[in-house]
Amino acid sequence: MTMQSKWVQVGSVRRFDEVKPDKAQVMKVAEESLEVFSAWENFRDDASDVKRSAVVDECADVIQATLNLVAALGVEDFRPWMKACELRNRKRGRITDGKVDE
Repeated sequence: MTMQSKWVQVGSVRRFDEVKPDKAQVMKVAEESLEVFSAWENFRDDASDVKRSAVVDECADVIQATLNLVAALGVEDFRPWMKACELRNRKRGRITDGKVDE
């Protein structure tokens, strides 16, 4: 699979109705991350479209859980943090195309 774009589009994510910056919210991020790993192990052993889709579904759950935590911390616009993350990764040489998304 060859990817044409160096960008992954996500769009806005609707947070859950009830979010709190507590241990349960943080643990949900960890739980979902472990589910990604488990789905990836299944995909590694059988790289079918169904197994690939399961990994991507679990990744979406990680994003949801993470952004629920972010919302619980009072952040409604996560773009500045993603921009700072991109710049850190450029400094580390992980992104090298020179284009900075505005």
